[in-house]
Amino acid sequence: MNLRRQLVLLSLFTLALPWAGCQYLRQVDKALAQGQMQTLEATSSAIAARLASAPQLIAPDPTRSGRPPGAQLYLNPLPQAPRLDGYGEEWRLQQLSPRQLTGEDGDPFAQITLGRHGTQVFLLLTVKDRSPSYHDPRSGMVSSGDTVELFTANHRYTLPVASQGPTYAMWHNARSGKYERELRLRGRWTSSPQGYQLELKFPLALTGGELAVRILDREDSRGGKPARATSTLPADGRPGALIEPMPTLQQELEHFARPHLRLTVVDQEGFVLAHSGHSSEAGTASEEDTDSPQDTPGHWLKAWLYRQILGTNNLPPLPEDRYPDSLTMNRKTAGKWFSAAGTGDERIGAVSVPVITRADDIIERPLLGRVIAAQSASAVQSLTESAARRLWLTTAGATGLVLLLLLGYASWLSWRIRTLHRAARNAVDASGRLRGDFPRPLVKDELGALNRAFASLLAELDHYHQYLRSLASKLSHELRTPLAVVRSSLDNLNAGELDPDSRRYAERAADGSARLSSILNALSAATHLEASISQADKEEFDLVDLLQVLAQCYADAHPAHKIQLHSPEGPKPYYGAPELLAQLLDKLVDNAVSFAPAGSEITIGLTETAHTFEVAVSNIGPPLPPGFGQKLFDSLVSVRDDGGKAGHLGLGLHIARLIADFHQGRLEARNQEGGQGVTFGLTLPR
Repeated sequence: MNLRRQLVLLSLFTLALPWAGCQYLRQVDKALAQGQMQTLEATSSAIAARLASAPQLIAPDPTRSGRPPGAQLYLNPLPQAPRLDGYGEEWRLQQLSPRQLTGEDGDPFAQITLGRHGTQVFLLLTVKDRSPSYHDPRSGMVSSGDTVELFTANHRYTLPVASQGPTYAMWHNARSGKYERELRLRGRWTSSPQGYQLELKFPLALTGGELAVRILDREDSRGGKPARATSTLPADGRPGALIEPMPTLQQELEHFARPHLRLTVVDQEGFVLAHSGHSSEAGTASEEDTDSPQDTPGHWLKAWLYRQILGTNNLPPLPEDRYPDSLTMNRKTAGKWFSAAGTGDERIGAVSVPVITRADDIIERPLLGRVIAAQSASAVQSLTESAARRLWLTTAGATGLVLLLLLGYASWLSWRIRTLHRAARNAVDASGRLRGDFPRPLVKDELGALNRAFASLLAELDHYHQYLRSLASKLSHELRTPLAVVRSSLDNLNAGELDPDSRRYAERAADGSARLSSILNALSAATHLEASISQADKEEFDLVDLLQVLAQCYADAHPAHKIQLHSPEGPKPYYGAPELLAQLLDKLVDNAVSFAPAGSEITIGLTETAHTFEVAVSNIGPPLPPGFGQKLFDSLVSVRDDGGKAGHLGLGLHIARLIADFHQGRLEARNQEGGQGVTFGLTLPR
């Protein structure tokens, strides 16, 4: 982590003050919200007590409380009559919640939606069936395939499923003993990739106030036993009641209405019986009020900040049509916070109180329904937002000023350190030469003293490097004359007659002088080659052709090894010095031959990317010692273990590195996987 980030991280501790203020605001907001929930509970309890004292308002039919759960069906009020085309587009626009029907295995089977407009009942049924079996009129049966059955208070109607077209509702006339068609049941079938859909209309008087639906799924159209079935018909065979909003209860609920308060009464199964008012202030705002806070610029940003400060960012949205089961499906008082649908920045509190009839303590009191009161917390939220705004303005100014000062100081220090780092990294080139004068700042602090110490150190290293660079040529020049005297003396000595011991010693001395001469020649060649590389001419040539020629030469020169070339098809033009690249590959292949056992394979490979050529020379042999991946290309560095007999000075790979630098490339060495050999890689820019 750099210095600037460390100082910025340290400065973040100044945010402890606004954090503490935010925690205090959260506690205040929590207390105010708790008070609002208590007020809503008191309102709901008062309405619940009124309905408990007059149970006929919420449960005019006493027998309903004894019916099994799930038997009743809900009639949604429809603003207009849907068109009976089988597609149900009008239903989806109203966003009504359908009743889900599951099969015996618990998987979704169908969904049903009921609505009432005037004296007519409308039904939308959607069934999931990948392979529906339609009715076959030739079977002579009322319904030989999939079947939908409607149960009313007096009759059971059978509707054979068709792929398309109008519905035919049949009922059994006990007097005549025949099935007759019910013309008051009108609708239309449509098919879909998931199954089929039915849209139906019939008079409310036809139901007798009761209705149940059963769906039979058969595997074929021969009238066999249904493979699957689902139904809302209870086990006793009596259909459930049709539930719809109650006008009398609605009038009674209007007496408790208040601005910005939403009151809802549901029965014991969660069906809405009456509702009044709006829970959100935004829902009662005038359409002409275009200067509302929600329309001001930056409102969404402020709302997001307040949600983060007060910790109200994960509230579930308030449903439009019905409340969740946690508020409608139990016998206890429950409260929960929601966010306004479509905005997300307004909180709405909802409290549900059960309506229980007055009875003795021995028999469990029947649950008639629940009263749910919902109200926006905009008043509470405005108080906390005002306090948060003042806290934010006060602490943000001080914190921002401290952050800017620390950031500026950290940026200045970071800039000086980066400048020193960049100068130190670029002070010496790949060959060890000093690139210009190291900068010496005028600032007299610890960082400036460190910079000047680096400059002095690099200057001393440059002087020493210059001495080392001239040492080879000086030694070569000074040692050639005495070496020539020694060699001529040995030649004269060998020309005369010597005893066997003396001749053996003379031959050893001659071999040593020859090795010493080769060492001096190598030192001199390396010194002159470095100067000649920088003056080499570049030209455009085919890199694949060069490698093919060299690979053939290496195969002829080293018959004890297998030279393999892997290169792409076609010419690969490259701009460079082919003689120098050939010399570089000579060094790499010679090095590979020196370490690879006889009969092994030496691979030369060429690959290309969008911006580079990759030349690799791989051989089987001992791996590189640890830490020699880059040191191997330095001058006078060698890992050969030959006792010094071959006279290797480690100049071959150093010269190869100089040639790679001349082509602005990169030369590296790495051990192969498993440590079974070494790969030298040359990367050349295209």
